[in-house]
Amino acid sequence: MNEAMNLRVRVKPVFFQLIHSGPYEGPCRVGTKELLSPEAERKRGRSAFKRFCDELESRLTKEAEILKPEYIEWGDDWVIPEEALSRLDAEAHKVDLFLVSHLGGLSQYPAITLAHRYRRPVAMIGQVMNVDISAYLRARGMEGYAPLDLEELNHLISLLRVRKAVRSSRILIVTEGGLVPLGVVSSVWDPEIARRRLGVDYRCVPFEEVLREMDRLARSEEGRRDADRIVDRLVKNAKEVSMRREYILRSVMFYLAAKSLMRRYGCNAFLIPCFEICATRIPEERKLTFCLTHTLLKDEGYPSACEGDLNVLLAMMILMYLSRKSAYMGNSYIVDKSENIMALHHDVPGIKMKGLSGPDLPYEIRSFTVGGWGATIRYDFSMDKGETVTMARFDPTVSRLLVVRGEIVGSAGVKEVGCSLRAYIKVRDVVDLFHKEADFGHHLAMVYGDYTRELRELADLMGFKVAEA
Repeated sequence: MNEAMNLRVRVKPVFFQLIHSGPYEGPCRVGTKELLSPEAERKRGRSAFKRFCDELESRLTKEAEILKPEYIEWGDDWVIPEEALSRLDAEAHKVDLFLVSHLGGLSQYPAITLAHRYRRPVAMIGQVMNVDISAYLRARGMEGYAPLDLEELNHLISLLRVRKAVRSSRILIVTEGGLVPLGVVSSVWDPEIARRRLGVDYRCVPFEEVLREMDRLARSEEGRRDADRIVDRLVKNAKEVSMRREYILRSVMFYLAAKSLMRRYGCNAFLIPCFEICATRIPEERKLTFCLTHTLLKDEGYPSACEGDLNVLLAMMILMYLSRKSAYMGNSYIVDKSENIMALHHDVPGIKMKGLSGPDLPYEIRSFTVGGWGATIRYDFSMDKGETVTMARFDPTVSRLLVVRGEIVGSAGVKEVGCSLRAYIKVRDVVDLFHKEADFGHHLAMVYGDYTRELRELADLMGFKVAEA
């Protein structure tokens, strides 16, 4: 399983307790001398710090890893002791989010001090103080968040987890000729753009290297054993198998080669062109296509896209990390304009489209070619009539994400040869979608469920814009 799927957001709780120099009253402070004494403030601070920690321990989402909470006192000279702040230095590089408590009194200045010192996001639950902090930080190009309560904080953490997963991703890009695929000229023309915009790393390897790795595995006892095990599982669990085992084995061996190179180069996503490699005649010589590789990788949580389309891979990455589901991708086109029905068309469904940790969906194994080779998984989307799906694609500059919500209404091509599988999806306005695609291109990634709200919020977190159709 892709480790990025299970990354946790490292939250550092910090409690700043303001200790006044004496029990005085004034324009911002009233009370008895006993209540306003430094000793009473310190006692209240320690008690509140314990409540703060206990609540986080019991109610913070499991998507967070709670780092050691820190209790820091500061005074009405408005100086935070360096000795106290320096206790944060050792773990600061690990922190994904500083969570400052609002219970210690006048915590805005300490909170912005953390942001300036460590350049990490800062959040505070509550009202008044937290919006003061977030407004200050955002105006200065830093990250400040003002969740109302723990429920909103947990939602924020789930979004930060997706961003962290994207930034920890590295794509293995298989090349044959140039980086711009001939079949999808709207693809991002330089992966450096994706690195700058989203923080996604990459490694390019020539197609010949994948073939050499495939041959190496085919010669090894371990490689042959792993391939046989996977083929046995796929065949056993399929509703129907309509091709020879030896041809399934060849497609599985290519998947193992791709997976091996991903491990070698520290990658957790995969991208390969189709048209350019098809023209080399090597797929015909070796009797394999790459469709099954995409299915198997996605079912393990690794985003994987065909036709060298980086735009759709990046959108798929966000959708999969957000939903923890295998994704589908395909060409999108209008089927019925009057009924607002479109098709999503490719032979790369996931068997785990309802959840990576859930049961397999019912599937068939069929050949891509008339010659009977090129293993593909086929799924009948009509079994999911009425289910909501979310589709997305980045534009060629990775600055905008097209987002579409739809409802599955049918399926076609399950038993046809070639790239034939189609999901029929009803959308709000299929003509509007088509015209918006003129800025984005022709593949869409799809996951089950409605994630449109989360995608809008991620756009704010990650610095891109959303266009909805």
